[in-house]
Amino acid sequence: MRSVEGKMTIPVAAIALAMLVACVAPAIAQTHKVAAPAVPPAMTGGGAGAGAGAGAGGAGMATGAMPIGNPGEWFPPESYPPEAKAASQEGRTEFSLDIDAAGRITGCNIVQSSGSELLDSTTCSQLISNGRFKPALDHQGKPMRSNWTSAMRWQLTEAKVEAEE
Repeated sequence: MRSVEGKMTIPVAAIALAMLVACVAPAIAQTHKVAAPAVPPAMTGGGAGAGAGAGAGGAGMATGAMPIGNPGEWFPPESYPPEAKAASQEGRTEFSLDIDAAGRITGCNIVQSSGSELLDSTTCSQLISNGRFKPALDHQGKPMRSNWTSAMRWQLTEAKVEAEE
């Protein structure tokens, strides 16, 4: 059995944005962490119209990258490494993904190891191969780079054998 646990946080550059985030946080199924834009929004130049998340006066709320589909499905049953099964290795691998403005995963970093290099490396390889994201959006609705932090729990399932008498 495998599961992916989601955790994300939105760093806030302005107090007003922090207040907006606090108001909508309960409605967000997962929290997310969005990287600050390389250039402050006021210096990026004009965009073509108001994008998603833009509000009155052009000020909207930034959104983090969102997984497309169920992240648990990015780890099919056959992805459990045979060597790890044979050694009865289990654990929880916490990771952070770098996601570009197109929603592509550009990097995977292990934040906390499961204790097994094999499970940790398999976590990243499965995420890079199978993970898909909607990109993060800045307060003007423009796609931007971001990070997504979560965890993968690697757990072997035991076949339940009932003694017949």
